[in-house]
Amino acid sequence: MSTISQRKALLLAAVIPAFLVAGCGASGNPQAMKGAESQPTESMMPTESGTESMSPTESGPPMMSPSPTGTVKGGKVGAVVMAYFDAVKSGNVDEIMKLFLDTAVVELDGVPTAEGSSAVRKVIQQQVQSGQHAQGTHTIDEVHTVGGEDAFVRTTSTMQGQTMRAFFILTKQDNGKWKIARLMSNKG
Repeated sequence: MSTISQRKALLLAAVIPAFLVAGCGASGNPQAMKGAESQPTESMMPTESGTESMSPTESGPPMMSPSPTGTVKGGKVGAVVMAYFDAVKSGNVDEIMKLFLDTAVVELDGVPTAEGSSAVRKVIQQQVQSGQHAQGTHTIDEVHTVGGEDAFVRTTSTMQGQTMRAFFILTKQDNGKWKIARLMSNKG
């Protein structure tokens, strides 16, 4: 198995339980959540500089987003996600697209899946033109890095009285910059 395949397998191993827990929570069935809680492992801890971490036995979020000192939860990874939200608010499609890989996949609530730069640009332009994100507030709920090369970010946004949830998967480039590889969002 190639190194890239191994990294993606590890990332999926970290992300799938989060999807399952989020899905159970969305059903409104508190019984569905029983037994789903788990403690983070050392390999799932945020590792970007500028972040705090918690021990595997602590519970609760490891950091605030954003913190009173101006740092963003998740360090550089969180900063990319917040840059995405800021660019969406400003309506700058070119700045948004700079944050995505050319091979990115975007799945937004009520919109067909977009794969690759051209399709992602079209979906992002529609999102920006709708204007619903112009006044939104966005919070990073959790950040996990896997192997120092991939990261998972879960966010909550409130826009025009609606709560939206999003999962981002980011990949670290050879130049050290993080880019969005996958984005999925839906109504909370």
